[in-house]
Amino acid sequence: MKLFIFLLIFFSIACNRLNNTQKEPLARVYNSYLYLEDMEGLFPSGLTGTDSAEIAKNYIDKWIRNQLFLRLAEIHLPREEKNLDKQIADFRASLLIHKYQQYLVNQKLDSIIDVREIEDYYTAHSNNFILDRPAVRGIYIKVPVDAPNQNELLTWFRSGNDLSRIETYSNQYAVSNIWFTDSFIYLENLLRKLPHGSYSADISFANTDHLTASDSEYFYFIGIQEYKPPRSQMPISLARQKIKNIILNKRKMQFLTELEKNVLNEGINKNAFQYY
Repeated sequence: MKLFIFLLIFFSIACNRLNNTQKEPLARVYNSYLYLEDMEGLFPSGLTGTDSAEIAKNYIDKWIRNQLFLRLAEIHLPREEKNLDKQIADFRASLLIHKYQQYLVNQKLDSIIDVREIEDYYTAHSNNFILDRPAVRGIYIKVPVDAPNQNELLTWFRSGNDLSRIETYSNQYAVSNIWFTDSFIYLENLLRKLPHGSYSADISFANTDHLTASDSEYFYFIGIQEYKPPRSQMPISLARQKIKNIILNKRKMQFLTELEKNVLNEGINKNAFQYY
């Protein structure tokens, strides 16, 4: 009810603001006022009136609290503690420099990394990529519990040559399937696709190459072609994104270092600065 009343008041003020050149305040703390125009850009498109009112109310409440605290700070802090001009200037300079550097990075940094570069980095730094949890390679299939020939899936999988039959079966009956025969995924991510509590992430694959589970609606089959235990070398399929991030970060650092040198050299050439 309070939100509804606030909604009516808020949009009443908004309408008056549009029809009146005099600014209409939304809130006051001592001699400070908050106006509707101060909230410009606050509301994403597509919001309902109720959502907009909730955002507006939260913003106004926060503004009031901040103004109350600001007044107390202005009254009670010693003069030297309130002299923030240098800190504000330093912060502004740092922020502008960072934004300019990021702008140049986005405009000029080469973000394309070819497969060979990733493979070379992986080979040269393989000891840095160690699994902290199990990873597997294989297939995952989820079919309705009444789908036929479920017991044939394991036979087809173990034969090695009948994956095409599994694919045909999957296309016909599966409501969900994942083929990761050429890359690894973390086992825990796969187990989340099974009914809760079917298996734990520390399951041993020493004596099995598959997992099955079912609930009242579906039958689940996971065929494991290869298992990588924790503390073994991370497969390149899992390391690839990490390597991309490492290479991009190195390029960024090199780019910024070169940029700094160029800026300094330009300043020297233009006699833009001098030491005293």
